[in-house]
Amino acid sequence: MEDRIYSIIIIDDHPLIHSGLKTLLATEKNIAIAASCLTGADALRRLEHEVFDLAIIDLSLSDSDGTYLVQRINAKHPELRIIVYSMSEERVYAERVALAGASGYVMKTAEPSILKRAIQAVLEGHVFFEEKIRKRLSQRGDGKPTAPKSVLDNLSNREMDVFQLIGQGLNTVNIGNKLGISRNTVDTHRINIKTKLGLPSGKALDRLAYETVMLGKVPKA
Repeated sequence: MEDRIYSIIIIDDHPLIHSGLKTLLATEKNIAIAASCLTGADALRRLEHEVFDLAIIDLSLSDSDGTYLVQRINAKHPELRIIVYSMSEERVYAERVALAGASGYVMKTAEPSILKRAIQAVLEGHVFFEEKIRKRLSQRGDGKPTAPKSVLDNLSNREMDVFQLIGQGLNTVNIGNKLGISRNTVDTHRINIKTKLGLPSGKALDRLAYETVMLGKVPKA
């Protein structure tokens, strides 16, 4: 990898993350941050005209959901390697983004050296996930059934989007605006989530979502 400079595009709606990553990766001789995008829409436009080796994507963007952005990018640019860099709990989201096309997952609370390791590993053609998640993905690839590790595994991707935003403290109207869906659709998702998780009330859903998304307490199956 010494002879080539690999280009990275960062997709994150926090400017501080962009500057922090530029500082962190400045000493890596074989990589360069070639583009920084604050929105998914901007990133998709850049990808139509420029070629990158790696995209570092946040799950929570101001204009789009990170999981669906990973899916769209992977569908249009399958050669582009993707690492999700997020505050969201890896045990909840890593398997989903891996199946969407990501090659790695690093939490923003991790040591900076871990992100560097992930970048180098993914650029070398490897995946970078927790060992247990790698095993589950391998089992899925072999066509073997896997029992849910968490009750959240029973939620659809869209239900997980709603669940995540509930955990971040957004109300029904704001969730609808962020996801581009109606308030009634959000309410329907809330009802379905409560049913699948066996929760008695909306307050119980709000509490579980907060504990999962913000505190990292993943409910088990």
